[in-house]
Amino acid sequence: MTQPDLFQANYGPSLDAARRDALDCRRCDLWRSGTRTVFGSGSADAQLMLIGEAPAEADDRTGLPFSGPSGAVLDAWLEEIGLTRGDVWLTNVVKHRPTVVENGREKNRPPRAGEANACRVWLDIELSHVRPSLILALGGTAGKALLGKGFKITQQRGRVLPGPGAIPVIATFHPAYILRLEPPELQQAEKLVSDDLALVGRELKIGS
Repeated sequence: MTQPDLFQANYGPSLDAARRDALDCRRCDLWRSGTRTVFGSGSADAQLMLIGEAPAEADDRTGLPFSGPSGAVLDAWLEEIGLTRGDVWLTNVVKHRPTVVENGREKNRPPRAGEANACRVWLDIELSHVRPSLILALGGTAGKALLGKGFKITQQRGRVLPGPGAIPVIATFHPAYILRLEPPELQQAEKLVSDDLALVGRELKIGS
């Protein structure tokens, strides 16, 4: 089934209205593990939208995306291309935190395909209202949600690819992935991310 044109379908009057509606979302069971809806935030007319995987533990506490250690990494990435959180729109594929219990502790897990599909309406609303010039997909989960289940981050990151609503997509690694790495893999991944960010800057003509 083809998806409706993002810019023709009726996705409601505003982002604020969508945010209020999403507070009581029960489209999948993630509301049982996440204590609150974490909707996107930032500039509603941003040229760049960054889409991650799912809210983390810190985001579940604050109600804001990328508010923990991954957010600190992301802030440094944005600074690298001359941007701040106030210049972009930050969001995730799903709006509640997915968790799994391991050794008696609750840990983050990637959202399942059914959860991402159920939550897609909120992402489409964000895309339809913000209408970014470019999307930066953070990690494989975001890449699959935007580009199809055959997407592979190791093969397709660092390229400009056609995305939803004809919005171009560049994929790079998720900040949480970078935080898990040790040298020398850490330096290698950071170099690739830096290359991807430079491509974002060129596409948006930042500094030109």
